[in-house]
Amino acid sequence: MNIIVIGGNGLVGQNLLQCCKERGFSATGTYRTSPGAGANRELDKTDPAAVRKLFREIEPDVVIDTAAFHAVDDCESERERAWTVNAQGTKHVAVAADTVGAQLIYLSTDYVYSGDPSDAPFSETDSVSPINYYARTKYAGEQAAEIAAEATVLRPSVIYGLASSNFVTWAISELRAGNEISVVDDQVSSPTYARDLAQATLAVADQNLTGVYNAAGPERVSRYRFTCDLAASFGFDQDLISPISTEEFGQEAPRPTDSSLDSSRISNRTGVSFQPHSAVFEELAERSQ
Repeated sequence: MNIIVIGGNGLVGQNLLQCCKERGFSATGTYRTSPGAGANRELDKTDPAAVRKLFREIEPDVVIDTAAFHAVDDCESERERAWTVNAQGTKHVAVAADTVGAQLIYLSTDYVYSGDPSDAPFSETDSVSPINYYARTKYAGEQAAEIAAEATVLRPSVIYGLASSNFVTWAISELRAGNEISVVDDQVSSPTYARDLAQATLAVADQNLTGVYNAAGPERVSRYRFTCDLAASFGFDQDLISPISTEEFGQEAPRPTDSSLDSSRISNRTGVSFQPHSAVFEELAERSQ
């Protein structure tokens, strides 16, 4: 299988390239500003001519688009940039993928759901109701992805791992240094291990599954509880972690109160299971010793 991973030096992209290598797939990872972690082809997805040129050269069977403007709060103030990357950029990818007959797998977000706790956990049949601009642009990206004749949308939640900067690597760094941190205790999600997401994505490609799938961890947990579990596994002082409400924390963009997901559909279709975060933390803690 010949695969292009857009955003190959990001957290999910690095895991995808590693999993492709392990499975003997031919994979090209792209980067926008600097190469690394296996990403060796420069590509700005907002440049339609560059996207078309690369796809015609490589002729991929599958294109996996992980690249996005992910800074949720910044998306509120940098709306043009957010729309250009997350919506228009994805459209360019979808058009080019369709031109070469490739399956497009687009990574979206749990934030496309309303976050109403009474509706959680959300399934793929639940209505979409983004409450911040980032989520609006990602949902527009979902719609753009459907330009490709073979399109798959995956909706993960709070992706974490050690391969690249994310909430978990930040928390580990702060706690290891003995710094106190405040973490919101009124936002619930389904944390997703990046390697599990990569494995599920490749399973979708293997089976040529199309449509929309939630692709997240199996547990509903607050960000605060998630962080405390991380500290316990790594042997950090949990007293360094203080709960704080979303209102007190003062994030610019509104967040869903509960964006936890039911990912049973993708697990049933692919046979890939997502690990609980506590098990992953124990594994990562052992590996980092």
